[in-house]
Amino acid sequence: MSQVGVSGPGGNIYDLGYQSYDGPRLGRRAALMALFWSALRACYGLGRGGRAKIVPITLGILAILPAVLAVGISALAAQAPGGGQVLEDASPVRFSTYHGLIVILVMLFAAAQGPELFGRDQRYGVLPLYFSRVLTRIDYALAKTGGLWVALLLLILVPQVLLLGGRIFVAPDPVTGLQKELGSVPQFVAQALLTAGLLGALTALIASNTPRRAYATAIVIALFIIPPIIVALVGNLVGQDAARILVLFSPGDILDGTNAWIYGAIPDSEVVAALDLPGLVYVAAAVIGIVGATALTIRRYLTIRT
Repeated sequence: MSQVGVSGPGGNIYDLGYQSYDGPRLGRRAALMALFWSALRACYGLGRGGRAKIVPITLGILAILPAVLAVGISALAAQAPGGGQVLEDASPVRFSTYHGLIVILVMLFAAAQGPELFGRDQRYGVLPLYFSRVLTRIDYALAKTGGLWVALLLLILVPQVLLLGGRIFVAPDPVTGLQKELGSVPQFVAQALLTAGLLGALTALIASNTPRRAYATAIVIALFIIPPIIVALVGNLVGQDAARILVLFSPGDILDGTNAWIYGAIPDSEVVAALDLPGLVYVAAAVIGIVGATALTIRRYLTIRT
């Protein structure tokens, strides 16, 4: 029996002097912060393609427009000889009303960016790469949620800071204008923290449990649109007592209640105004929602199989 020789291209082995890494090891905290900044940048499309920037930039511009309009009205009022104060008082854009003007934009931002932020790693199966290093599952959940939360917070605060600066500089006396407007800062910061916290935490919870982006986006939008309708129907058909319980499970109504309590204003929602619950009840519901949704998001990553 004859043997057939097999020939092929040969290989070469080179001694390149591979050595183990002996540089500084930044550790868990650095990994956590790196993931947080990566999540925050991703929410605004930074470091990604042009298409990823369209939604956040568009929503950001729309959120700033009311502030620009209000500053323009304040400038006209400052130049008006007699009825300037009447013109400024007639402006619908104030710190107390800004939440109602942009809350839909904030919800759309969360619905668009949250599922992409949380779902991509699950769809592409890269979670084991994160968890095989010093970064823990809790770190991952907190960094991603924190990145989304800060992105929402910036979307809310930047227009109001612009409104604050504009009202101060168009005042006849900037020092007097600063003293007049300074009291609004804790109010809009508190409302911004509650809004970003609740919307961010609930979006993170939904997106972490629904890797499919389209499904997660639809659920997030439904969560902020459907519950207020249900509360209104229950209040009309069943009674106010049942509606007072259900309203505490409606994120949109909760934030409307916190905004009304913080500013001492009438709620935008007629349902919330009719229920007449103490404002602190809405604040407590928002805080419980933030803590509970974040805890469930952490639990999701503790139990997820990789």
